[in-house]
Amino acid sequence: MMCSSTNELKGKEKEKLIKRNNLFFILSKLDITAMVIPVIVKVWELANLSFAQMLLLQGIFALSIMIFEIPSGAFSDMFKRKLVLVTGYSILTVACFLYFIGRSFTAYALAEALFGVGGAVISGSDVSLVYDGLIEINETERYKQILSKATTLSFLTAMISLPISGLIALHNLYTPLLIISISFGFKAVMFLFVYEPERKKAESINGATVKSIKLFIHSKFLISIFIATFSLSVFGRAVFWSYQPKLFALNISTFEIGLIFATMNLIAALSSTIMGKVKQEFELLAVYAFLVIETISYLVIWKLHSLLILTAIYALQITRGGRVPIISQMIQRKLSSDLRATFTSFISALTNLAFFIYSLFLNFYNVTIDTTVFSATLGATLLLPFFFILNNFKLNIMD
Repeated sequence: MMCSSTNELKGKEKEKLIKRNNLFFILSKLDITAMVIPVIVKVWELANLSFAQMLLLQGIFALSIMIFEIPSGAFSDMFKRKLVLVTGYSILTVACFLYFIGRSFTAYALAEALFGVGGAVISGSDVSLVYDGLIEINETERYKQILSKATTLSFLTAMISLPISGLIALHNLYTPLLIISISFGFKAVMFLFVYEPERKKAESINGATVKSIKLFIHSKFLISIFIATFSLSVFGRAVFWSYQPKLFALNISTFEIGLIFATMNLIAALSSTIMGKVKQEFELLAVYAFLVIETISYLVIWKLHSLLILTAIYALQITRGGRVPIISQMIQRKLSSDLRATFTSFISALTNLAFFIYSLFLNFYNVTIDTTVFSATLGATLLLPFFFILNNFKLNIMD
């Protein structure tokens, strides 16, 4: 009687390893990076940075992601995803530690560049690892629920860590940055122990990149999804950095900022949980709603200079939490395993390049916060009709 190869895992053993992968993925979303939110603007202000320089730092972050996004995604599709993830989290560990010890624009610019590299290396690889495993055990329908759980956990972790960070910052403004650095180190170690599912691998970085670009160019649906991603990743990111200066101008303390951002993450977590249960035929309608909510919210934040801006800030959390499981599932359905990480990285690279150019423009003209939010409102308004047109005004993805 012939024995099966020792390298071939039995069905139940393989399923167990893939479930462990999914658990590691969800645990990786125990993300306390949000601890930076109550302190980062104060850290920048202590280094005498202007608002334009703050946005430029985010532009440097975006440019770094753009440069490394596609090669790292293609590398993940060609080789082992877990090695890519370990490398990414290791780089993030160093980047955050540099923020902890740095006290200048130059130090922060280098840290943001490393954050971009680390984020780019991780982007697409973690979700692709999960989807590859689900394909192997024929359970791809669980992907959106797993991503929803992970996203919800991420927001809940952020909600808890935000006020804690605010309290710690009252004693030492830089300690939260050290804590975040340590957490990234733990994740790097954790991903050393994931199982690499069997899958079709890309033949080359150039081949995977060219295929991804061709797929994008010839698909009106994927272009429309890019537009939906563009709205939040470019304009929404600029508006996000206006929250704190506007709230600080209303005499809100770092601890109160932490509580506000904790509430934001609770709303985002609830939205992610709910949207993870949305049926496929209603996904497109949900994305339409997200775009409309974002555009109106930007307008409110631009026009108001009171605590009423919190209504718009909280409304944006509905789209922030809900779009991740829906849009990721819509993209994954269109991709084969040899393009999954590369295409995801390609979309991220495009949006980050756009944000870098946008931040350079804002920094060149040294625009005010209100002008920044106005430009985001105008941009989101102009994008909205293109999304409708590319989807032929359909409200149902199954049409």
